[in-house]
Amino acid sequence: MRLRDFLKLHPMFPVVILFSLSVSVTSFYLNQYIIAYAELVLGLLLAVLVYFAEKRNFNDLKKTVEILNSHIVSNDEDRVSSIPLPFVVCDKDGGIVWYNNLFELELLGEKGLTNKQIKNFIPQEKIESSLNKGSFNATYNGKRYTVYLSELVDTSSEKYVFYFIDDTYYKNIVEKYDETRPVIMIVSVDGMDDVSSKISQNAFSSLLSDAEGMIISWFTHYMCILRKTGDGRFFVVVEHSVFEQMKKAGFDILDTIRDYRLEGISTGLTLSVGIATGNELSACESAARKSLDMARGRGGDQVVINDNDNYEFFGGIATGVESRNQVQSRIVAGSIEELIKHSSNVLIMGHKNVDLDALGSSIGISEAVQQLGIDVKIVIDEKNTMAKPLLDYYKDTGNASVFVSVNKALSELEDETLVIITDVMRSGFTDCPELAEKAVKKVVIDHHRMSVDYISDALILYHEPNSSSASEMVTELIRYMPSKPMLSKEASEALLSGIYLDTKNFTLKTGVRTFEAAAYLRDNGADTITVRKLFAATVEENAIISQIVNNAQIKGNFAFAKTENKDPSIRLAAAKAADDLLNIEDVDASFVVFATGDNAVSISARSYGRVNVQIIMEKLGGGGHHTMAAAQLKDTSVDNANEMLQEIVEEFAKKNQLRNNKKED
Repeated sequence: MRLRDFLKLHPMFPVVILFSLSVSVTSFYLNQYIIAYAELVLGLLLAVLVYFAEKRNFNDLKKTVEILNSHIVSNDEDRVSSIPLPFVVCDKDGGIVWYNNLFELELLGEKGLTNKQIKNFIPQEKIESSLNKGSFNATYNGKRYTVYLSELVDTSSEKYVFYFIDDTYYKNIVEKYDETRPVIMIVSVDGMDDVSSKISQNAFSSLLSDAEGMIISWFTHYMCILRKTGDGRFFVVVEHSVFEQMKKAGFDILDTIRDYRLEGISTGLTLSVGIATGNELSACESAARKSLDMARGRGGDQVVINDNDNYEFFGGIATGVESRNQVQSRIVAGSIEELIKHSSNVLIMGHKNVDLDALGSSIGISEAVQQLGIDVKIVIDEKNTMAKPLLDYYKDTGNASVFVSVNKALSELEDETLVIITDVMRSGFTDCPELAEKAVKKVVIDHHRMSVDYISDALILYHEPNSSSASEMVTELIRYMPSKPMLSKEASEALLSGIYLDTKNFTLKTGVRTFEAAAYLRDNGADTITVRKLFAATVEENAIISQIVNNAQIKGNFAFAKTENKDPSIRLAAAKAADDLLNIEDVDASFVVFATGDNAVSISARSYGRVNVQIIMEKLGGGGHHTMAAAQLKDTSVDNANEMLQEIVEEFAKKNQLRNNKKED
């Protein structure tokens, strides 16, 4: 480095030297010769050290620029200066050691560089996270950049080069596209058929007009394109940015329709909305219809969003209303009978850890198949069942041969085998998932609210989310089968036990069709005393239930219990404990967390209907229906699962504005 260049870079350096000499001369005049000589020597030494230090830094920077030049293919003499991009060179600590003219013009402007740190232009966390990626986005002074990062490995110390590409215009276009791309919505009012059958035509017309008016008003507020496609049905197109505003508002139109009263009386109407986002309008429209079907399949009163096959749910607060229309049951019964007749054999199975409803409905279907002259087997994991009393009872009455183990089930599968799945619609939750996946001909009979991963390739998906139980559904199907099969006393009791279980002795989700099914089973010889005995608990089991209930925590309107007990009957005991916790005053929902194996935990959830426990369990990977649900978690402990559960419940309560105090009159 030449002295002239050094003085140009450090104009204050001569002033410092002159000041140092003046101090030394002053000491001479004061006859402080030793101090004067020392000050003179130190001043000169300092000047030499500063000069050579700066010279070394300059040489290092010069080498850096030479390396930069060597990486650029150009015939220009000053190749670095010819790069048409702003860029800056930094050391490993983020200190700026050099930058080109474009960086000074575009990023520094008139302000200049007051603090020589790259973090003034780029957040430190972005730099650290992008060392291996090579590029990242940054915003500075209202401009949006793509910053490319490279390391200079030939220098004596670590140095990095940041190249700034101003692509504000293109990024704004992409952002505008994202904000304005269309979102398709299909809106449908639930329960119109049932409501219209209960009130006069004039009253229903007024009710429907009011409901449609509220829907039109709400969507018009968001500047949507809205077209009515039928009574209580609308097709909606909205920009994505407006759709995000709707999400932020929690789609409160659901509350408006649900809470609407006609002359002070609840109407029972709810709203289902299917939404899809994507790039192709035709695909969006198809996905929106699928989302609407799912919303209805989950009981209505909710919004289902399909964002490139990622589902999100809003609502689901209202308890579904039982439909009095039995036409679908008659049609499905005839179709299932035809499938059975044209099958080589039939395999029936329920969900994992089969309960009275799953086993009872399986037994009912099996007897109908037997009377059609088709070979039938019930697939069950006898070591993991919550219905052992019913299993033993049915076996002891001469029906042991109808059951086949999970391990042998696949050997029974043929090309023309019909697999009937009851009380579950997710193949991974069946007693034999491999059988559900491999079977070509499948029928699903379930009353749980529809999940995203339901068995979509079933020949018949008979789904009634407002039915009390799978046993009720199977009873109706048997009643309406063209061949009019007759159930044995034991099969009738098995079906009745399933209804007992899921209605909690006819107190929950009990409608007219539930009592009709129970009456039919009673006519077929079902003994209610025998059914009640199937629910009897041992002394040891009752002790476990009492312990769980006594150690429960009551938080607001929720009861939480946990246990590390690994008794073989713990699953059944936990379910019964969850039922008992609902008997505590002001408890709207109960949860029991229990260990089920090595580092595995299960949760039983119950409610009286005000809280949709299915939505809560879905957050943990489980499912169920409005008043009864469960989840299984792996690689966790009971305490961790309990903490996670309580956080989700708290979030659910806050989102749905549930009270955390005693009920109001």
